[in-house]
Amino acid sequence: MRLATAAWCLALAFGAMPAAGATGAARKAPRKPAAPAAPPLPSPVKLSLEVPSTIGHWTMHVVNDGDVPVVIVADARLLRLEVTARGAARPRTCELPADMRPQDDLQRPLVLAPKHEYVERFDPRLYCFQGPDLDALAPMSIVVAYLGWTGGGTSPPLEVSAVDGAKQEIAPRKSVQSEPVSLPDEIDDSPEPARPALDVPRLVLSAARAVDAEAPEGLEIPMTLANDSGHAVVVRFRPETVAFDVIGPAGAQHCAWPVLPAAPTPDLFTTLAPKAATTLELELSAYCPTRTFDQGGLLIVRPRLDTRGASGAHIGLRAFDGVVVAARPTLLRVHRGLAQPTVTRPQARPVGDTPESP
Repeated sequence: MRLATAAWCLALAFGAMPAAGATGAARKAPRKPAAPAAPPLPSPVKLSLEVPSTIGHWTMHVVNDGDVPVVIVADARLLRLEVTARGAARPRTCELPADMRPQDDLQRPLVLAPKHEYVERFDPRLYCFQGPDLDALAPMSIVVAYLGWTGGGTSPPLEVSAVDGAKQEIAPRKSVQSEPVSLPDEIDDSPEPARPALDVPRLVLSAARAVDAEAPEGLEIPMTLANDSGHAVVVRFRPETVAFDVIGPAGAQHCAWPVLPAAPTPDLFTTLAPKAATTLELELSAYCPTRTFDQGGLLIVRPRLDTRGASGAHIGLRAFDGVVVAARPTLLRVHRGLAQPTVTRPQARPVGDTPESP
């Protein structure tokens, strides 16, 4: 016992006694704190519009102005246009109906390399379709475009995102915004049409300004034929004397009644009193071939009345014998076509390159 006590005292005197609670094992060196991750770079994606006229096709440019590739959703259906007419207090917001817009960011992704751009043409009337929105597409209006989705945050769907595995992260974006652009001040230098002689019937054909349809089936175009003369006019205003000139996704087409007009009888003619009018609602699919409606989108429809092949002379009836074309076309927006939508793979090009075809 004395020997053990002496050994303990000796160890205490020379500082060889372990600290209380120590296990005798060497302590681990503390870890160095991890270096903080580099903050993501601001989005290098820029959106701009090329606007040659108030209507017709505009061009959307999406440019990667940075030094690393990014992923964008290359799809003009995601455009939202804010159009402020001259003198207006607030803009009109124009966008496609929900069933014509992509619902996620998985349909048309495109890796956009540095100093490359994605280019797509579109018709603004497909977005600013009717009423005050269509009226806002006028000279000197100011347009700001947004591409993508509304809202904040960094959760999908995203218009701009980083490439997986990229060395440098890019801040994700729900949408990108263009600089304001002014619509050009167009001058109408077309000659004034000659006024007809007083004894010539003056018929005016007009149709609905815009017709919005989810599908082509049962799609009707309302039309009105007015007598702007000072005397009554007899006219054969019937489905068989009406035709339509249509420009749409399938190209330009002339849509006419599928059979020749029947032999004239008095009940086929209408007498229009001075300043009177009559109306017809005609189903466009009865005139146009099926391929006209294969794809949804915007169709420009101009109705015409042509009675030259349906004269009343054979029954001794003096009727209008000529052609009347609507002064203003009808805008027709078809949400979905009869065929499966055409899916094209988006392509990027170096900034400044000219596309092979418009």
